[in-house]
Amino acid sequence: MASGEKAVKVAFRNNLVIFVCKLFAALTTHSAGMMAEAVHSLADTGNQVLLLFGMKRSKIPPTDTHPFGHGKEEYFWSFIVAMLLFVLGGVYSLVEGFHKLQHPEPLQHLYLNYAILVCSVVLEGQSWLIARRSMGKHSSSDLLQGVVDSKDSGTVVVFVEDSGALLGLIIALLGTALVSLTGNPLYDAASSLCIGALLFVMALFLANEMRKLMIGEAIDPVQVRYARRIINGHEHVLAVGAIRSMQLGVADSLICIDVDFKQELHDHELEQTIADLRDKVQKTVPQLKHIFIQPAPVVARSEG
Repeated sequence: MASGEKAVKVAFRNNLVIFVCKLFAALTTHSAGMMAEAVHSLADTGNQVLLLFGMKRSKIPPTDTHPFGHGKEEYFWSFIVAMLLFVLGGVYSLVEGFHKLQHPEPLQHLYLNYAILVCSVVLEGQSWLIARRSMGKHSSSDLLQGVVDSKDSGTVVVFVEDSGALLGLIIALLGTALVSLTGNPLYDAASSLCIGALLFVMALFLANEMRKLMIGEAIDPVQVRYARRIINGHEHVLAVGAIRSMQLGVADSLICIDVDFKQELHDHELEQTIADLRDKVQKTVPQLKHIFIQPAPVVARSEG
């Protein structure tokens, strides 16, 4: 099983358990913060179903109407996930928070809130660790950049969701603790408002990242450098010109390369050289499934 798919399946299982527990606690304690967290977990559970559906759709082979495959299906459904997180999670949490501000009511059985929130932290933490490992060996300082650069939408969505979920749980715990200490239920309403604002930020961030992938983001610059170096090193190549690329899916991408070949090459030698270069590039960078190398009469010489 791919690491991204594993992260999504673990997140689905954990979020389903967490949702049931949070909903029970919210209905028992009348906590707005806990109800906001329950809706958050419900949205996350549904989101994982959509992510798995998108992953399955992305594996459909190329057709006449989709000659480059269906890899971007995963990006589309990840974008839908971001929108649902925005609507189901953020809007509901804000509405519930404002309602409790206007009509505060005392919370009951707060010990249940604490127990559910602590268990939720453990389950969300497990899911977060799996998603974190799937993100690769990024240090804490460049982890955000790793999220931005990643082309694996499933892993990115789960990692961002779980990060937001852990922050939301901390906010809910803080709100519950302040209610316990002061007896003022307005702290619970405030925690719901904070969770709603957090979900808005998460949703907008994810939507923007998926938007870039959907409209045709370039591939990893490291892959471009590998391709350039391989082609520049061939004895029949004078220089490498413009390189244009597009991410077509998590493990599928396209690259078009302009190459200045030696003028004395015969047509059959040129065709064989292009075929050899295409094979070498694809073996070095397996994610490059669609490689187009075209002769250019004159291009500026580039360093490999």
